[in-house]
Amino acid sequence: MANVPLRRAMLDAKLSNQNLADRCEVDVKTVERWLQDEARVPHLRHQLAAAEALGVDTSVLWPEAIRNTVKTGPDREVLTVYPYRSACPKSIWRNLITSARNEIVFAGYTNYFLWLEHPNLAKVLKRKAEQGCKIRLLIGDPDSEVTRRREEVENVPLTVSMRCPADSGQSAA
Repeated sequence: MANVPLRRAMLDAKLSNQNLADRCEVDVKTVERWLQDEARVPHLRHQLAAAEALGVDTSVLWPEAIRNTVKTGPDREVLTVYPYRSACPKSIWRNLITSARNEIVFAGYTNYFLWLEHPNLAKVLKRKAEQGCKIRLLIGDPDSEVTRRREEVENVPLTVSMRCPADSGQSAA
């Protein structure tokens, strides 16, 4: 089966097979094999070189690499791995939140997506807290150097610092 994410990333970066081969210091036929077979996972140094050349994370290009290094399945602690947050179905977030009994911890720059994708989240969290579930939100400092660098990388109009609550030192219920 073809490696569609790799092909898409190459198109977005406007790199030919030969361009990517040159940047990864491999033969063009190697890149062609990567494109033809999504299960073919390059050596780590080539994954990193390709990801850098294409401006994407290696897990986007070769999600199978994660599956090969992380034990997954019903008999393991890690059940499933998603290469990026938006790849995780909304239903999983909903199920994790609604099934929590003792504690819920959200850690991220803003967790903004949760509030957009789950309009009743505030009510759900309030009810959970009333039932004794500890709710913690660990969010980014809008004035930190880390946040500023993240904004440079994302380069979007709705910046990370705009999405971080003004008083990030407060904790929820």
